[in-house]
Amino acid sequence: MKHFLIATHGELSKAFIETLELIAGKTSNVSYFGMTKLKSGDLAKEELTKILTTKKEGERFIVLTDVFGGSVTNICTELLMDLKDFDIITGLNLPMMLTMILSGEETSLEDMIEEGVRTAKEGIIHINKLLEAQKGRKEDDLIITD
Repeated sequence: MKHFLIATHGELSKAFIETLELIAGKTSNVSYFGMTKLKSGDLAKEELTKILTTKKEGERFIVLTDVFGGSVTNICTELLMDLKDFDIITGLNLPMMLTMILSGEETSLEDMIEEGVRTAKEGIIHINKLLEAQKGRKEDDLIITD
């Protein structure tokens, strides 16, 4: 079973989960961690260790972090080198999170991660450039997708 840990700076992780629940309803396989000014690196590492080592039989953690090179990702990477039994994907955005968390259990871990990363990248669009490329088309012909 896949279990997702949303780990970010500040309260962003909590907001991501609240947004997920707004769109898709309550989920039982998602938890969060927020790195605040009040947490030292040691305290954060201790809290993350507790989360990542407290799991059910057959459960696999997928950790989604906000910034590559940020303190949260760095601490999770240290833990990965010790524990070696979870995945970290960084650069979290809402399309990535929705794609991954809403994928079914029948989707392999590798396919789910690949699709999540692809969706994250495809969701980054400079709308001005898109509109500029479509100048001259009728308004009904504009290509803007969800």
